[in-house]
Amino acid sequence: MNYKGIYLSLLIALPAIASEPSMIVCEPLNKNDQSATGIWPKPYLSQDKLCFDMRVDSGDSCVSNGKTTTWLTGAVIVEIDGIPQGRDDTWFRVVKPAINDKKIEYVIEGSRDKKIWGIVSNVSINRLSGQAVDWFIGEHGGNSYQCHLEGRKI
Repeated sequence: MNYKGIYLSLLIALPAIASEPSMIVCEPLNKNDQSATGIWPKPYLSQDKLCFDMRVDSGDSCVSNGKTTTWLTGAVIVEIDGIPQGRDDTWFRVVKPAINDKKIEYVIEGSRDKKIWGIVSNVSINRLSGQAVDWFIGEHGGNSYQCHLEGRKI
């Protein structure tokens, strides 16, 4: 039997499937924890970059290991230390995240003027165990999650 056509099809299809975005899905370790609302913005991996699932009006919400990215999102409602800051255009940035086979660690910062930045979220994900911690806007101790990748099914 001639398997040449099947092999050729697989060689063409597999790189396309492998380059599809993989959502990082995280569930609270403690299902009764009302403060564990989920990691925001939701991260995903795309072509060896860490990206964030949110509307982008300017810039790029994807970043490579050790690099920096900044993006603008319009009409975001922000609270800092429990004090509402209102709805306004907000700049976000990720500076030098660690993205490798063992871990994903990043800090998202937000700013209204690109001059004064405040921490929005500090996330650490162990890629081997799936365990994650998210310190969301000034939380002490953070929330624990169990994460896994979800991508296109073959």
